[in-house]
Amino acid sequence: MHKHLTWTDRLKIEKGLKEGLKPCAIADRLHVHNTTIYRELKRGRYTHLNSDLTTEERYSPEIAQQRYEENLKAKGGELKIGNDYELSAFIEKKIGEEGYSPAAVVGEIKRLGLTFKTEISEKTIYNYIDKGIFYGISRESLPEHGERKRKYDKVERKKAARAPQGESIEERPQEINDRQTFGHWEGDC
Repeated sequence: MHKHLTWTDRLKIEKGLKEGLKPCAIADRLHVHNTTIYRELKRGRYTHLNSDLTTEERYSPEIAQQRYEENLKAKGGELKIGNDYELSAFIEKKIGEEGYSPAAVVGEIKRLGLTFKTEISEKTIYNYIDKGIFYGISRESLPEHGERKRKYDKVERKKAARAPQGESIEERPQEINDRQTFGHWEGDC
């Protein structure tokens, strides 16, 4: 079973070294293989200058953690754009100087029939911008993509419980209100 060392593990390694433990004993304490500790010691090694101006090799958990995090960031495949400096310069010019969007840059390459060492998509350009690969271009410097829709204030209308059918009872003729004719009384059912 493989296990990445944590910050706490690195502090335990430093403590074990100060106690005078051998790397094998530290490995047993942390339940890892001996080579894991040796690699970790190499990762966190630095040269310490003593007060008498002599130097000695020491282990720093801070340095080891920093190098570990840098290595994590460096993981993954190589960049698609690689050494295609012409494409990189073209993209930086179009987006940085001329205000193009990544989609417009890809469209411009196709429209002009330009060929570079690498074919690149809009999504890849956005990923490279997020990683900071293009000089002076960030998400904030891009034009907004898509049109913004205007927000309208909604006007609430009160709806009647039922839609009125026929004429209202308040608008009946006067002869019906007199109640002289049979059949025009409310009680005639």
